[in-house]
Amino acid sequence: MDLLILESLLGDTSSDATSALSKTPSSKQLLSITDVDSSISQFAEDDLVSDALKKGIDLREYAKGVQVELELVQANHIADYVAKQPDFYLLERQVAECDDMLGNMVDLLEGFQVDLNKISAEIRDLQERSNDMNLKLKNRMSSQDLLAKVLDGLVITPDLIKKICEGEVNEFFQSHLLDLNKKMTYVKSQKGAHIRALKDVGPELERLRLKSSEKIREFLLKRIESLKTPNTNIAIIQQNQLLKYKELYWFLLERYSEAAGEVRNVYITTVQQYYLASFEKYVKSLSSVQTVIADKADLIGSAETQGSGSGGASRFTLGLFGNKSQLKDRSNVYSLGERVQVLTTDDSGIILPHIAEEQRLKFPYEVIFKSMNRLLMDNACSEYIFTTEFFLSEWKKPGRDAKGREASSTTSISPATPNIDPNTVFADIYEPTLRFLQSTFRSYIDNSYDAVGVLLCIRLNSFHLRIMQKRRVPCLDNFMNLLNILLWPRFQAIIDLHIESLRKITKLAVNKESHPHFITRRYAEFAASVLALNDGFDDALLLTSLVRLRNEVESLLFRMADELSDRKDKLVLLINNYDLVHTILGEYNLTCFDAEKAYFATNLETKTGELVEEELKKIGFGFLTEFVDRAELEKNLDTLDTSRFESVASQFNNTWKQAITDLNGSILQSFPNFQNGARILHAAFTLLLLFYKRFLNLFEKRFVGKGRKVHPVGLQTVLFEIKKNQPSF
Repeated sequence: MDLLILESLLGDTSSDATSALSKTPSSKQLLSITDVDSSISQFAEDDLVSDALKKGIDLREYAKGVQVELELVQANHIADYVAKQPDFYLLERQVAECDDMLGNMVDLLEGFQVDLNKISAEIRDLQERSNDMNLKLKNRMSSQDLLAKVLDGLVITPDLIKKICEGEVNEFFQSHLLDLNKKMTYVKSQKGAHIRALKDVGPELERLRLKSSEKIREFLLKRIESLKTPNTNIAIIQQNQLLKYKELYWFLLERYSEAAGEVRNVYITTVQQYYLASFEKYVKSLSSVQTVIADKADLIGSAETQGSGSGGASRFTLGLFGNKSQLKDRSNVYSLGERVQVLTTDDSGIILPHIAEEQRLKFPYEVIFKSMNRLLMDNACSEYIFTTEFFLSEWKKPGRDAKGREASSTTSISPATPNIDPNTVFADIYEPTLRFLQSTFRSYIDNSYDAVGVLLCIRLNSFHLRIMQKRRVPCLDNFMNLLNILLWPRFQAIIDLHIESLRKITKLAVNKESHPHFITRRYAEFAASVLALNDGFDDALLLTSLVRLRNEVESLLFRMADELSDRKDKLVLLINNYDLVHTILGEYNLTCFDAEKAYFATNLETKTGELVEEELKKIGFGFLTEFVDRAELEKNLDTLDTSRFESVASQFNNTWKQAITDLNGSILQSFPNFQNGARILHAAFTLLLLFYKRFLNLFEKRFVGKGRKVHPVGLQTVLFEIKKNQPSF
């Protein structure tokens, strides 16, 4: 078409023009002017045409050349086609063969489809038949289970009857008993069902129930009776013989509650007597190894007698049972000493009386208190755990084991009837023992005058409560709370007795000796003991009681001081006693001592300051201190006569060395505690230097630019002399 267009554009004047025109399109196919323009633009963009135009080639000739090439290509193509004709025949034959094969495959697949349809129908039929068979099997299995359950619940085998009626009570008997219990439970559950076999099996089960209950009752009563044998280890029998067969009791509880109640009551009575007798024997044996620390004669305000105080001889006094066989150890009446070990030692603290007697050991009451309570705790915990496991708990429901988990009827027995609370069983067992121990503790506590021992018992009781809480055994909570109710009021009563003894002192027996009063030492040791035992507890009631006692001791010291006429003697008495208390309290580094140590340190510092001023005046430096105090009040020193300054300086120059020596001797002789005396002497020398330095400053201001008749001793000279007289500490 493009060639025709090109020829039409160029025109053809050759002889073939007519034929060409005859071959041209009709008038309907003639190109429009627009088409011609478009074709010219198209050919102009063609590379070959554009190149021909650029070279000036005649387009007509160019078109003829193209035509010749096309004809040549066409001829070559026809020749190639003719040469490939055999291949085309072969390809045609292969296509025909493939068509035949595909036709056969279609027939085969159609046959397969027909066969599959038949097989699918057969499978559906088999599936329907299988579903019917499964349904029948399920129905038969359900019927079989129901029938097996009925047979298992109703059929009593000869072997079961023989084992229950003739067999010995042991683990095999217990397993058969479980089987019997299962049958009885089933029969009871089918009470409303119309099963004819129930009427036949009911009487047989009843006879087996009575027979098994009789054998279980006899078996358990014999085991409980063995607890009465002397020197019996009750814990071993409980673990190896009773707990091992606890399900026998559970069966009895469910199937024959009267017999179970008899077993329970016999057990309670037997074990109750066992514990009561054991503790009575143990407490009685402890009375021979007890030493009593304090009695009524050992109140803080009691008169000092031979052997009293922090040492001295022992003597007989009332003991654990009110007898007079206990020796009184007065070495720890007020001080804590090694008694604190009863709180700090890690051992059980249980005393073995026969060993203690052989070794001639004696123990204060708090050690005996600990031993009795620890023995009680261990036995009570063991018994509580046993009663809880053997007699079950209130929350235990039918079908649950001892831990509250679902239990199969083939492995355990659980009572369907309400059970006795094991807390009640334990309370019934230990009620006489706890009442006896309470009476024993009360008899000592109500007559005790050993406040330190009572406070140690209070702390021990707190520790015991924590131990029981860690063990998660609450059976002794009420008992221990009752002990607190006994101990705390008695401690307060002893404090009141100490205070009252101080108030009743009328004969003060005050002398001018420098030693602290023995009452002060008693108080200091007692206060240190109480504070040490309050570490970690911070009992406000305890601190309040101690403050009351401290105030009464101070009141006594003030009354003693008032008996002395000389002010220095009064101050020395107070300082020596304050220093003793501060020294004893200072031996402890516990924070709970800080408030008391600060209180006595403040009083000691105040009284020391008063004594130093009094001593300076009394020893010969009063003229100096009085002059300095008055001179410093003057706004203008020129109003003071110079002769007064010179008189003071002259008097000081003449007396200061001897006065310092006298001051040294006077202070050190007044205080038996060398460190305290040296400290007070140091304070006196310091105050003297301060006054003398102030005097020198006043002296220099008054004599500025003026002549002086007297030259005061230099400060360094005085300081050197003081250093010679001041002891080192």
